Formats: sequence, C-alpha cells, structure tokens
Amino acid sequence: MIRVRSHRTAAAIGAALLATLALAACAGGDNSAGSSADSAASSPQAGFSDESGGRAADSGNTPSSAGSPGKGASGSSADPVTTANLAASQDSLARRASIALKVKNIGQAVAKVRATTATAQGIVLSENIGTAAGDAPLAESAKVTATTYGEITISVPSAELDRVIAELGSVGTVIRSTSSSENVGGQIVDTTSRLQTMRVSVERVRAFLEDAKDLNQIVALEAELTRRQSDLEALEAQLASLKGSVARSPIQISLTTEPGAIVEEPDQAGFLVGLKGGWDAFTASLSVLLTVLGALLPFLALFALLGLPVWWYLRRRRPVNPSPTVLPQ
Repeated sequence: MIRVRSHRTAAAIGAALLATLALAACAGGDNSAGSSADSAASSPQAGFSDESGGRAADSGNTPSSAGSPGKGASGSSADPVTTANLAASQDSLARRASIALKVKNIGQAVAKVRATTATAQGIVLSENIGTAAGDAPLAESAKVTATTYGEITISVPSAELDRVIAELGSVGTVIRSTSSSENVGGQIVDTTSRLQTMRVSVERVRAFLEDAKDLNQIVALEAELTRRQSDLEALEAQLASLKGSVARSPIQISLTTEPGAIVEEPDQAGFLVGLKGGWDAFTASLSVLLTVLGALLPFLALFALLGLPVWWYLRRRRPVNPSPTVLPQ
C-alpha cells in the first residue's frame, strides 16, 4: 500500500509539473506574439527614426568632411602650384601705352605731367628734354630743342592707366595715342611651378651636402648647389619682373610745340608705301656702295701709284721674241 501511494504521489507531482510547464509555454507564446505584434506595429516609426538618425549622422559628417579639404586648401600645407593656378585664373595683363601731345610750353607741360604722375602714385623713369630717343617719329623739318621737344617715360599702377591717359590728354592736343596689352598669366604660373621645384631641389642638395664626408663629394655638391642657387635666383627675378609688369604700366609721353613735328603713323600698305620703301632701300644700298668705294679709293690710288712704274719696268725688260722665219718650200 505504501508503494502504491508513493507511485501515485510521484505521478501526481509529475502531472503537476507537466501542467505548470504547459502553462508557462502558453504564456511565453502569448508574450512573444504580443511583443512581435507590438514591434510590428511600431516598426514604421522605428524605421523612420533609424533613417532619420542615419541621415542626421550623415548630415553631421558632411560638413566636417567638406570642411577638411577647405581647411587643407587654406592652410599652410596647400600646394603653391595649385594656388598659383587659381590666382592666374583671371587674366594677368601687362599693359603699356604711349601718347604724343602738342603743347604751348614744354616746361609747363612737363610740370603737369609730373603732377599727374605723383597723383597716380607713379614714378618718372626717364626724361629727355630737347632730344628724341623714343618711338615717336619726327618730321624731317622738326626743330628739336629744349624749348620745342621733350620726352618723358613714367610708370603708374595698372589700375590707374586709363585715368592717367585721360588726364594727360588735357595737357595738350593729342597727336597720337596707342596702348597694348599682353597676357602673362601663363608665364607667371609656369615660372611659379619651376621656382617651387627648384627650391625643393636646392634643399635636397643642401641635405646631401650636410651628410657628405668625402672631400671630392663635398666639392662637387657645393658646385652643384651654387649652380642651382643661381638658377633659383634667376627664376625669382623673372617672376618678380612678370608680377611687376602686371602691377605697373609704363607710359611714354612725347611733347612738342611745333604743329607738324610729330608725324602721324603712315599707312602700312599700298603702292606708294611700297614705292617709298623700295626707293629707301635703293638709296640705302647706293649709299653703302659709295661709302665702301670712298673707303677703298685711297688704297686703289696708292696701288696704282706704286704698281704702274713696276709694271712698266717689267714690260721693258721682257725679251722680244724674233718672228719665226718661213723656209721656202
């Protein structure tokens, strides 16, 4: 009886355990179904929040990533060649001009030109009063004296060139006014690139020279460093000259009191122009020929004076050959 009761008790406990496990499994299934339903219901919102968070993260990273190249470009580690290319994207024009004026008084006109130059923060490069050393063609009958003719060459900032030319036109009557421009932007970029390369080359040779131990190697490296240093200085001077030609513009000013002293430029085509050019070439060639003949004439006279007596003497001493006799047949 005791064994039967114990088996019944064990069976009852086992059945209770099985019932408990079944209830737990049912509860777990309900909870998982509910949680899955809840997650499915909230999934659009969760997906939107993740997408917005990802976009926010991307938008947060974009300025930093975009800002880093800008920072590098504006920092000290920027490539000078790239900077030069950007700077030369605009035309770098080297401008120059010339103007010829008829004035009433040379001294007063020169004073006005100097005042205009000083107002434009320019400088006087050269001044020739009473001489004609420039490009302005003068008439053959022009009287070039200190009171009738003068030339002044000035240099002004390129931005002030047009204004200065306009002010110089009020000094007198404009006979001729010309201007020209040359784009040197490509030359500036090329010279800047070569200059940067040469600086790196010079520093490399200096590093080799510091590590050199052999005397022959030191001498060779010093010679190479001197050569590259001279090339570097030449490139620096060339770049400075190019930038100076862009920053400032020269103006040649011709002043005269004679109405027809400064002739206007003639036409460069036509029959008369060709005829005049041919006649000028003929007269120039004839002048050269006569000059050479005049230089040789004294020597020819001397040779004739000494050579004629010698020729006559040699002719007298030459034996006379008798005429051959003709034998009778």
